[in-house]
Amino acid sequence: MISPAAARATHLHASLTRPILLGGAEREPVIVEATSIVALTFAVGLHLPTAIIALLLGTVGHSLLRRAAKEDPQMMRVYTRHVRYKTYYPAQASLTAPDPVVLPFAFDIR
Repeated sequence: MISPAAARATHLHASLTRPILLGGAEREPVIVEATSIVALTFAVGLHLPTAIIALLLGTVGHSLLRRAAKEDPQMMRVYTRHVRYKTYYPAQASLTAPDPVVLPFAFDIR
């Protein structure tokens, strides 16, 4: 006889739970880094100092992004959410606070 816990077990593929990384770093910062390297190279021109700066930005910057992703694969998302938070939330609402938006409840069974 199959136990109820075993009957409800679901197998998830590992790709559904792993974060999306590019070269071991988060995807969004890597795209910003690559865009800035390309913009630096083509906007200023391909000269020796520009190539050295682009090479340093590509190697050192990407290694720092990899180290950050190793600590927390969603560090940039957590940081951007943290920046949106206020530093202080009062314990009660003020008299001048706007009224809350209440959405209508639509529940139709046909």
